Amino acid sequence: MFKLAIITVAVTSVAAHLPALNTVQDARLQANSLLRCWEPMDDKNPSAGYALSEPLYTLCSYMPDPKEYEKFYVNGVDESSDDYTNIYKMFTDVAERHAVLNVCLQEGFQFHAETHPSQTSFRCLCKRDGCNVPKHLLTFLDYNKKVIPQH
Repeated sequence: MFKLAIITVAVTSVAAHLPALNTVQDARLQANSLLRCWEPMDDKNPSAGYALSEPLYTLCSYMPDPKEYEKFYVNGVDESSDDYTNIYKMFTDVAERHAVLNVCLQEGFQFHAETHPSQTSFRCLCKRDGCNVPKHLLTFLDYNKKVIPQH
């Protein structure tokens, strides 16, 4: 029993002296990792809540509803859904001591005849574990300013 207490104190002491990560270090550490992204527990019923996926994704997505920013859609990004080459380049082509935390895009789509208005959307892509936190847009942006706790 006495030996166990000494080991616990030693481990706690060593852990207490480790420098804390900052946001740039956190982003760089996770740059090449598979990510867990927040996803709805039930696609048809948002009130069912959200859960973190398994570590399957290279990007997570956060998309506010185009009419009500209080609503949002979160998921892991299926890489076959689009060409993300330029997005990945934004995350990787950065100067020392710099990290891109989110890439947010406002996009236009013409699904109907040209005489009809285009549809638009706004989405943010992020590259850290759990970065697409299922909260209001401003909370999402504030959350990503910090080191993201490991879940």
